[in-house]
Amino acid sequence: MSNCAACGRPLRRPSPTGLGPVCARRLGITPARAARLRRPRPVPRPDTPPEPIPGQTELPLTHFQPTLESL
Repeated sequence: MSNCAACGRPLRRPSPTGLGPVCARRLGITPARAARLRRPRPVPRPDTPPEPIPGQTELPLTHFQPTLESL
């Protein structure tokens, strides 16, 4: 068993920083295990595009290439 680098308490699971979870939180350091488990949640995406709102006109999406006349 290893000891915490800050307070000397025995650690059940050694960490890469050498700190225990209590001392890491006290010092504002995110424990490595908690940082590894956090993953961004996937954003649900609809299978079909949304229906246009009645009374509004859809505009065509075209690539705009500037020319000398448009400047």
